[in-house]
Amino acid sequence: MKQNSRVIVDIDVNDEVIIRPEPMTESEVKTLLTNLKENGCDTILVRMGCLGLLPYRTSLTYPMAFDSQYAREWGKDQPFISDLEKIIERNESWLERYAKVIEAYNPPEFFLKYGHELGLKVIFWIDLYDDGFPGFRSKFIDENPWCQWTAKDGKTYFKGLISYAWPEAREFRLKQANELLDLGADGIHCSTSAHSRHMLNVHEVDYYGYEQPVADEYLKRYGVDIRTADDFDREAWHDIKGEMMDKLYSDLAELCHGRGKEFWIGMQLGKYTHMCADPYNGGNAVVRYANHWKYLVDKGIADAFIIGDYEVVSFNKGDEYWQAKPDIVPDEGDDLFDWIAKEYKNYCNSKTMLYLFGEWLSHDPKELDNQLSVWAQRVTKHGFDGIDVHEALNVEEPEHLAAFKRFANKLA
Repeated sequence: MKQNSRVIVDIDVNDEVIIRPEPMTESEVKTLLTNLKENGCDTILVRMGCLGLLPYRTSLTYPMAFDSQYAREWGKDQPFISDLEKIIERNESWLERYAKVIEAYNPPEFFLKYGHELGLKVIFWIDLYDDGFPGFRSKFIDENPWCQWTAKDGKTYFKGLISYAWPEAREFRLKQANELLDLGADGIHCSTSAHSRHMLNVHEVDYYGYEQPVADEYLKRYGVDIRTADDFDREAWHDIKGEMMDKLYSDLAELCHGRGKEFWIGMQLGKYTHMCADPYNGGNAVVRYANHWKYLVDKGIADAFIIGDYEVVSFNKGDEYWQAKPDIVPDEGDDLFDWIAKEYKNYCNSKTMLYLFGEWLSHDPKELDNQLSVWAQRVTKHGFDGIDVHEALNVEEPEHLAAFKRFANKLA
């Protein structure tokens, strides 16, 4: 059994603000982190995105406010949104409260202050793709609308999904990461979370990915214009898109490592990262790019992978989502966690830490206890380096903390 597996808890500050009727206080930040530390957490991932808004003091974002008209334009006739006006009323109130939090203090500074006082490692979590939702406006996308995943016509966008094929998109993330490191973060983590995948979309695999830099690079290498050709080498196309992600990761790693900080990557399983929309966990992979994870290990770019990032790995048999990843074939009698261990563990050993993504947890204490017990077994069975428990909101209450402590003890 691997000893001292890292117990990571990700903290969605946005949810922490939502659940409180009054603005979240400095004291509540301290209490949250103290409870996590005393019950076995050693590392926190603190979310620094809010559906396109950046929830801290920075000129890279609009002020924290809800755009009701934008919500009505985008949210109408969306089956995921059952009562648009009720959601608008709720979110207007929430973001007014959030603005008061940021006016009172800069959230990342207090998570750093109290996290470090308690001996916690504090990694700031950046959402690479979560930059749009009805009522939430991304300043970067408003100013650079072409920097989104794009259809073959060159003008239809996957709204809210930034494409890092564009140098200005990579530069935006570098600016954000640099600001967060300036505050004293121990590192940067990049997540593949994307709430806009809940919204209505086309139903054609590989519909997006025709951004001009991608098309230009393909034309340069292979003499084919992918925007006009009826047929072309899809694998080569996916590789080019993957290489552009490698460039983003390389730039961010250089920034982090140059300052003695860690760089973590949320990595989907298998040959591709894909974005299925809609539904979120369906098989409609409208976006795909190659995962060059061995390159990221070999070049010392990734200090850690959170593997199975925003995927439901624990429910894999026959799921439509996994049918869209035919390269993942567990051995007879194995589940996907067995497959992960065989695929990644030896290659990453001593070079890149391998953490599981703890998926969505129950709010029922008994069910939570059962879930965490199973997750502890998964980590220890294969000797993974640790687990990202998703998320703090699910383990804050006293009964939940007790279950979390039992889980952490099993890993310690």
